[in-house]
Amino acid sequence: MSAEALKFSRKIDNDHVHGEAREKILTLVKEIDRVYKDHIKQPSGKLCHICGRGDTNEKYKAGTVLPGYQHRPEMSPILCYAHSCGWRLSFSRLEGKRKAEILSMPHRAAETKIAIIRTFFEDPVLTDEETDLHFAYYLANQLSKAKHETYQQPQFTADYR
Repeated sequence: MSAEALKFSRKIDNDHVHGEAREKILTLVKEIDRVYKDHIKQPSGKLCHICGRGDTNEKYKAGTVLPGYQHRPEMSPILCYAHSCGWRLSFSRLEGKRKAEILSMPHRAAETKIAIIRTFFEDPVLTDEETDLHFAYYLANQLSKAKHETYQQPQFTADYR
């Protein structure tokens, strides 16, 4: 959709000349929005490979292509919203460190971090093997956390009757 058409439809000058065209454009925009929202509301039917949860709602869905797997989406693990957020943070830290190494920049200063993030690399800075190894490390950490949450000591309460 043309951004110019959307700008044109929102203007209010010369409404007596352009009113009908603007109304048609806004009607089409509303139809596109409705089709998009109906599509988004459909469940993905996918389950997280770590915890087994699926879609929470139309916004928090399972099954997006994860960072590091964009060029090989068929290999991307399926993660719920919470686990995919964790993966994005973990992967972006590793990628930032690698970019800093490539650019020979210290990774500590805030200005350096911003410069690294804004630096464009045509090719991925991590190999597929490094990405897969990092995902295995991330998965091991998540499973370790789940184990500790599951096997916590039971809380005993006294019954004073």
